[in-house]
Amino acid sequence: MKKSIVIILALALSMPIFAQEKEERSTNNEFSIGYGFRPISSGYYGVGSPSHFTYWIDKVGAIYGTYTHYFNKVVGVGGTYCFDPREIDYYYHGVNTINPLVCNLYESSHSIMGHVKINCVNKKHFVLYFKTDAGICLWDYKLKEHQPELFGVNLPQQHCCFAWQVASGIEVGNEHLAGIMQCGIGMEGILCLGIRYKF
Repeated sequence: MKKSIVIILALALSMPIFAQEKEERSTNNEFSIGYGFRPISSGYYGVGSPSHFTYWIDKVGAIYGTYTHYFNKVVGVGGTYCFDPREIDYYYHGVNTINPLVCNLYESSHSIMGHVKINCVNKKHFVLYFKTDAGICLWDYKLKEHQPELFGVNLPQQHCCFAWQVASGIEVGNEHLAGIMQCGIGMEGILCLGIRYKF
């Protein structure tokens, strides 16, 4: 799944290079979508295991979308939604174990944040920006137990937490369509790739 997301984003990032310039018009609003590597929400799992159990976490990464309204060419405010799914597999390594898989825990976080975005450098084909987000993160858990007699899993108690993101990034393209590369820390991830459309 990770490879498919990266390929789709790579193709999407190439679109602004071939996009034709349109007549100038008001561009006070923008949408963006992207994929983030290693969001901090991926480290928020809360189920521990005894010494004879091990677990494996399959982390997808953050898939996010944003909307921003600009008051001028520099300052904009808006909202961000991030989705971060993952699966945790628990294994038992006891004596004479036929099926070591004990259970699967499907965990996902949904972050809803408000943000402020400031375009520090605003050229026709290049934008350098700074963005900060704050909001709430909601958690969802689904447990599939294969051997409940071996290991009774208690679901994590955490169902909400503070959500945030601090990042800077670049946009390369034209006034309406551009590719995004963003670095930071938070719910969107430490490295994000995506596309932005202004209208």
